[in-house]
Amino acid sequence: MFGSGKRVWKFYCVVPCLLLLGAFSGCSFAYAAPTAEQSAIISEQTKLIEANPKNWDALYKRARAYQRSGNMQAAKADCMAVSLLNPSCQKNWILLMIVTYHLKEYEESIVASRKAQITGPSHQTFVGVEAGCLRLLGRNEECLVRCDELLKSYPNFAELYYLRGSARAGLHGDRSKILQDLRFAMKLEPGNSRYQKAFMLHQKGP
Repeated sequence: MFGSGKRVWKFYCVVPCLLLLGAFSGCSFAYAAPTAEQSAIISEQTKLIEANPKNWDALYKRARAYQRSGNMQAAKADCMAVSLLNPSCQKNWILLMIVTYHLKEYEESIVASRKAQITGPSHQTFVGVEAGCLRLLGRNEECLVRCDELLKSYPNFAELYYLRGSARAGLHGDRSKILQDLRFAMKLEPGNSRYQKAFMLHQKGP
């Protein structure tokens, strides 16, 4: 019923997650070469790590500098090291979530986002990334169930209604329910053009 819109929905799903991650990390996704400040941080933290390979705080700070300078693979390696040394460090899981999402390693981003949710105060960004990654991986049924669960805690998070509607569409579900989810999303964020376009797409039918 909605197969023709599958690729459209996948594209729409990517955009909100990128916006959420960009807003939360406080940096742009248009990365450039390391700045002088970032290079200095990397150099300084590397010296601390060489002196003490178990210095997880230095590893985290270097990972953050790598991420901000665009070296995602190096940032991921440092984040993984921190996760072994200090598995309860929420800020590291958040950074790993951002890095793996940018690398399009959505399975790993889901794991990191779930860890971020249980190692400290949760944030709607984390659950938005989790649900968005499930959708990107085509795990529509799981995405639908997870959105139902998450909406109990985040009933005013428009993105979850949007992603639930997306998952319903991916499952060739009831169009009335898809439109209902999109209406909720638009009600919560009336100026969101993505929600409006998606609603119009499915209102027209196959």
